[in-house]
Amino acid sequence: MRDDDGTMRRLGDQALATGEASARLRGQLRSHVLAEQISTEGTAAYTYDADALRRGLSLARLGQLARTPRERRTDPGPLPEIAQAYADLAAQANEPETRIELLAISATMWSLAGYQANATAIARTFQKEAGELFTYGDIPGPHGLTAAAPYRIAEAASAVLQRDIDTVAQLGAATASELPHLGRALTAALAVGQAEQADLAVLAAYGLVGRSARSLATLWRTGDRTAGRAAITDLKQAATILLQASVVDTWTLVDSLAHAVEDIVATSPWLLLRRSATWSRTWERYIKALIVSDRPLTQVWPSQRTALDAGLLDAQAHNLTVTMPTSAGKTHIAEWAILHALADTGEAGDNPLGLILRFLNPPLAVYVVPTRALAAQVERHLAASLELVGLRVSSLFGGAEHVRYEIQLLDHTDVLVVTTEKLDLLLRNTPELAGRLRLVLVDEGHSIDQSARGLRLEMVLTRIRRASPQARIVLLSAVLPNGEDIARWLEPAAEGTNNAKIDWSPSQLRTGVFSWQGQEKDGQTGSIHYGSAQGRDFFVPKVLTRRLTRTRLFPRDLKDVAASLALHFERLGPVLISTTQPTYAQSAARALQTALDKTDTPVLGGRNQRDQRLALSERIAEHLGAEHELTVMVGQGIAYHHGTVPQPVRHLLERAYRDGALRVLCATSTLSQGMNLPVKTVLVHSTWRNQEQIGVREFWNAAGRAGRAFQETEGHVVLIAKDPQDARKLRLRYLDKDNIEPVLSTIGALYYSLAITRLGARPTAGQNLTDIELPDPEQGELTDWAQELELQLLTMLAEEVVDTPDQHLLEDAAHDLLAHTLGGHQIGAQEWSLKPLARFTARRVAALARQLPDPAARAAILRTGLSLQGGLDAITAAEQVANTLTEHPGLLDPSTWPALRDTVLTAATTIQELRRSATAKDRPIGAVVPLAGDWIAGWTLQEIHHHYQLLLTAKDITVTSDYIDKVITQDLAWAVSSILQILETRHGITPEGPLATLPAMLKYGVDTAPACYAASLGIHQRSAATELAARCPVPEPSFSDFAGWLADLTTDEITAITTPDIAALLIRSTERRSPRSVQKTILSGRGTFTTPLRGVRHANNVWLLASLPAGTRLDLVRDSNNPADPNAIRVEHSGLRLGWITKTTARPLALALDDRPAPLVTAVLHTDPQPLADTGQLADHDQIELAITISPAPDDRGRRTSR
Repeated sequence: MRDDDGTMRRLGDQALATGEASARLRGQLRSHVLAEQISTEGTAAYTYDADALRRGLSLARLGQLARTPRERRTDPGPLPEIAQAYADLAAQANEPETRIELLAISATMWSLAGYQANATAIARTFQKEAGELFTYGDIPGPHGLTAAAPYRIAEAASAVLQRDIDTVAQLGAATASELPHLGRALTAALAVGQAEQADLAVLAAYGLVGRSARSLATLWRTGDRTAGRAAITDLKQAATILLQASVVDTWTLVDSLAHAVEDIVATSPWLLLRRSATWSRTWERYIKALIVSDRPLTQVWPSQRTALDAGLLDAQAHNLTVTMPTSAGKTHIAEWAILHALADTGEAGDNPLGLILRFLNPPLAVYVVPTRALAAQVERHLAASLELVGLRVSSLFGGAEHVRYEIQLLDHTDVLVVTTEKLDLLLRNTPELAGRLRLVLVDEGHSIDQSARGLRLEMVLTRIRRASPQARIVLLSAVLPNGEDIARWLEPAAEGTNNAKIDWSPSQLRTGVFSWQGQEKDGQTGSIHYGSAQGRDFFVPKVLTRRLTRTRLFPRDLKDVAASLALHFERLGPVLISTTQPTYAQSAARALQTALDKTDTPVLGGRNQRDQRLALSERIAEHLGAEHELTVMVGQGIAYHHGTVPQPVRHLLERAYRDGALRVLCATSTLSQGMNLPVKTVLVHSTWRNQEQIGVREFWNAAGRAGRAFQETEGHVVLIAKDPQDARKLRLRYLDKDNIEPVLSTIGALYYSLAITRLGARPTAGQNLTDIELPDPEQGELTDWAQELELQLLTMLAEEVVDTPDQHLLEDAAHDLLAHTLGGHQIGAQEWSLKPLARFTARRVAALARQLPDPAARAAILRTGLSLQGGLDAITAAEQVANTLTEHPGLLDPSTWPALRDTVLTAATTIQELRRSATAKDRPIGAVVPLAGDWIAGWTLQEIHHHYQLLLTAKDITVTSDYIDKVITQDLAWAVSSILQILETRHGITPEGPLATLPAMLKYGVDTAPACYAASLGIHQRSAATELAARCPVPEPSFSDFAGWLADLTTDEITAITTPDIAALLIRSTERRSPRSVQKTILSGRGTFTTPLRGVRHANNVWLLASLPAGTRLDLVRDSNNPADPNAIRVEHSGLRLGWITKTTARPLALALDDRPAPLVTAVLHTDPQPLADTGQLADHDQIELAITISPAPDDRGRRTSR
C-alpha cells in the first residue's frame, strides 16, 4: 500500500498510542479473554468497545503495511501487539464469519511480525472454523457456487500461513482443474441473476491465488526464487482485483497474505543459507530433507537471521556467542554451524594428499551439554536432521569414567554429544582427538559461571583454544547478559562483533505476579498483575478466592496456592510448577492430588489420554512399585520430577508430558537444564533454596520453558507472592531482565576472593595488585576451586616446565596459560595484574610436582581426572590389586571372576571421591561392594531397595535409586576405571575380558561385555541389553565384533529379535558405520560403488538368483513404510525379492532415491551367482555383491539453484 506522505503511518501510530486501539484498551481486552479462560469466579467489568478497538486496529494494521518489508523484518514494531489483539477480538466475537476474518488477519499479522509458529497456530484454528462455515455442496448450486472461491482462497491462505507445503501444492493444483468449471457455472449464474460481478472478481482472484500457491510450493521444494517472485506478483494482482471490486473482506485476507509471502520469499533458507562458505549439495539435501519433515523449514526466523548476521556461516568462522531464548531456533543454528564446519565442498577434488588427510583425520564436531539426560535429547534431535545428509551423530553416555572400548565409537562419528566431564576425560586420554576437532558447540553456555563444573568447562575450552586452533567454539545460552564479554574472550580479534544477542522468541512470554488482596477476616481475592518491574501491562482479577476455614485462610501455603492456580491454568495447556527443592516439588504434587480428589473429575486430561496414563503407571510401577505415590499420581495426569527420581522414570515422565498424558509437572531445576518440553504456563512456587534466594538467571532459565511454539501464541510465567509487599519485591527482582547476573569466571572469582582475604577489603578496578601474595584458601569451595585449577594447569603444562627448578619459568608458563582463560580476560578487564595468580598457581603446581616426583605416576593420575588425594588413593588401590594378582594369579581365570571383581571394587572404596559420596548421611562404606555386585547381576531397583533400605536409611525407593545413580554408576565406575588405567600404565597389567568392561558394567547395571556394548549403543533398558547380548553368536565378542554382527543383520532379522523401538535404535546405530567412500559417492550424485546383497536366504528366492548372470539389471525398491527402518531398500528382479541393500548403504542411498528430482540409480549383479550356487554358498553371508551407479537426473544435469 502506498503511503507517500506518511499519513497512514501517523494515523496507525496514533490509534495505538492514544486512540481506539491504545495499550490500555488492548490490555483490558487481553485481561478479559484470559479471565474467561482461567477464572471460575466470574470476570470484572471492562470498559473497552470491541467495535471501536477493531477500527483502531484496522488503522494500525494499514499503517504497518505501509512500511517496507525490510523495515518490518528489521523491526516488527507493534505488529505482535496488533496480531494478539486481533486474536483476542476473535475470541470475543459472536458471529462465526467475524471470528474467522479476525483469526485470518491475526495469522497474517503474526507472520509479518516474524512469528511463524504463532501464525501456524492461529491459521490452524482459522482453517478448522472456516471449513465448518464454508461447507458447500455441488458446484452448480447457487449458494455453493458463490461460496466456493472465497472458501478456497481462505483454505489456501491457511495452508500458506501454516507452511503446509503438500497442502499448498495440492490446492494450487486443484485450482487449475476447478477454475474452468467454476467459471462456466458462474457465467451461467450471472446471466440469470444468481451471481454478481463481484463474484467474478473473487473467482479471478482465486485463480491467481492458486497459481501463487503452485509457485510458492516450487520455491519451498527447489529454491527457485523466480517462482517466489511470481507468487508475490500473483497475490498482489489478486488483491488489486478484489479492491477494485470492493470485496473488502477477501481483499483484506489476500492483501495481508501477499505481504506475508513477501517475507516468506525474502527469508527462505534457500536464499539465506547460501551465504555459507561451504555451500554444496550437502546443504541442498539438508534443506530438501527438512522441507518434507514434520515441521518444515520454510523460513529463517528473526533469531536465526541475527546469528547469521553475527557471522555464523562466514568464511572466517570466528568463535561466537549466541544468547537466545528457549525454543527460538537454537537447534537449527547448531545444525548450520555443524554443516558449515563439516560439509565437504569437494574442494580437495582428486588431490591424494587432501583425501588421505581427511580420511586419516576426519573432522569432528562436538556438542557439549551440562547433563547426561540432555545429551540423549540433543543426540536424538541432531540425528533426526543431520543423519539425513550422511553425518553420523553419537553420544558418549556418562561422566568421568573411562571405558576403553567406547572410544571406538569415535571412529564412526562425525558429531559427538558429550558432557563437559566426558569431553575433559577424552582430551586427557585421547590426545589425537584435538586434531580432529573442527567445531565445539557449548549448550547452556552460562554453566561456565563460577562453580566447580564451570571451572572445568572454562579450562576445557582454554585447552581446546590452545591445542586445537582450527576448532571453532560456539557458545549458546538463554541467559548470558555479558555475551559480548565472553565473545571478546573467545575471539579477541573480532572485537565483540562475534556476539549474537537475541531477545526474539517464537511465542510471546507473559510474566506476572500472583498476590492476594483484601482483609483476611473478609476473605481475599487473588489477582495476577502482568508486566515488568517498570510497568504493568494488564491484570487479571479474581483468579482465586480464599476464605477463613475455622481459624486460617485456605489456600494459604504456597503448595496449596500453586495447586489451585495449576488447576486454573491447566485449561490453557500443560503446566510446570517450578520449585527450588525436591521436597517442595513433592509437596506441591501432593497438594494438587488432594485438590483433584475434591473435584468431580479427579483426573486431568481427556479420555483419549487414558490409555497412555494407564500404560505410564504400569511402566513406573516396574521401577517404583504399584503402591508408590508417583505410580498413583501419573494416573491422575500429574507428577513430580527431581534429581532423586530414577533416571528411567524421569525419562518416562518427560515423554508422557510431551505427549500430553501428564498435564501438570512439579519439578526442580533438573528440568530447566536445556530440556525442551511443551509448557504453556510456568508457576514459580518458590524463590528460596534453604536460606538463599535463587538467582535471577535461574528464574529466567526456568521461565524460558513457557510458550509452546506452533501450539499457542503465548506462554505464561507467574510468580506466587505471599502478600502485596512480597509481590512488589518479586516484581522488582525477577521481572527485569537487566537484573540477570553476568557470567563470571571461577578463576576470576578465586582471585578476587583471595585478594580480599589478603587486603582486608575489596579491590577496586585499576588498583595495583602486582606485588600482593595470594594466600592459600583454608576451606570450602575456594579450596576445591584452587585444587581443581592446579590439577588442570598441571595437566596442560609441559613436564619440563613443571619440574624446572626455575620458579620464574614456571610462573611465566602459568601466566601465559591463565591469560588464555576467561578468568584472565575478566581480570584484565578490571586492570588488575595477573601476576599474583600466576605466582599462586605456580607455587601450588610446584608443590604438587614435589608430592608426585615420578612423572609417570603424575601422568597416570592426571588421565583419571581425580583430585590429588583421589589419585594417590587410586595408585595405592592399583598397587593392592597388582599385589593380589601376583599372589593369586588364578584370579584372572574366568571361573573366579566374582572374586576378582570384588577385589577391584573393594580397592575402589578407598578412593576419596567414592568415599565422600558413599558415606554421605552416615551410610556405611561397606554397602558399596555387595550392592554393586547385585546391581551388576541384574537385580531390579525394587529388589535392591527391599534388601538395602535399612542399611542406606532409605525410606523411599527414590533415595535408593539416587544412591545407585551417584555412588555406583558414576563415582564407583570412575574409581574402578581409574584403577584399571593405573594398573596398565604403572604395572603393565592390561585389563582383559570382563575386567576391561567392569566400569561399563557398573555404569549400565549389566554383567556381560556384550550387554555393555548394547547399552553403549543406546539400549539403556538393562533387561533389553542383556537379552540382545545373549543372541550374539560370536563367542566373547569385542565391541567391534558385536557392532559388526548387528550391522550384518537385515532389518527383518533385527525386528524379529527385539521390540520395534529398540530395533529402530539399533538400526540407526549400525547405520553410523556407513563407509565414507560410499557416502561421498552418493552425496556427490555421481559414481559407482559396490555393496553386499543381504538377506538372500530370508527372501526365499535363491533359485531365481542362481539363474541370473553377472551384469543382470536389478530393481531397487524403496520400503519407506517399513516400521523398523524407513530407509530400507529391497532388491528385486521381475517383481520377486532377492534381498536387501545393507543398512549402512541404504541410509544414504534412500535419501538420494527420495530426492526430487531423484538421481538415476541403476543396480546390476557384480558377482556371478552360478559358481556359488554350485557349491551351495549362494545364501551365505555377503557372497553376492551389487554394483550401483548413481548419476544426476536428466533435468538435474548442470542444474544450479536459482540465486
